[in-house]
Amino acid sequence: MSPEAPYRRKQLLVDRAYQLRFVTRMLSVIFAVALISSMTASLLLWKNMYRRDLETQASFISSLIAVATTLLIELLIAIPVAYLWGIRQSHRIVGPMERLKRMLGAISEGDFSQRITLRQGDALEDLATSINQMVETLGRRYPKAPGS
Repeated sequence: MSPEAPYRRKQLLVDRAYQLRFVTRMLSVIFAVALISSMTASLLLWKNMYRRDLETQASFISSLIAVATTLLIELLIAIPVAYLWGIRQSHRIVGPMERLKRMLGAISEGDFSQRITLRQGDALEDLATSINQMVETLGRRYPKAPGS
């Protein structure tokens, strides 16, 4: 018996609706946190910018400007990174589920030769192992009749 070849990803968006909904929810949380922190820094900046004792507050104001700028840059970097990370993470669930559905469809048609191979670390790796063992048992219990 030869060792199974590792599974290679063919496409990143397997279930486009689910994966994009997952990423949108994740990004909305990140965006909300970044927006709140950026607005807080901006409010502090605007509150202290027009004070009469501005000369004594110059270092404070420049620090707030630096913080607001940094938060904006972090937000602009975090959104694409979080989007790609979210798509990748959702694929680790949706991809194996799609392969499991196809395999179970073939098994329901009586094809007990089906086996599922997932990448190491996929979310459903234990489930796939159990299903492979179940299919082996079913194949021994109900051998396919010749000529059918």
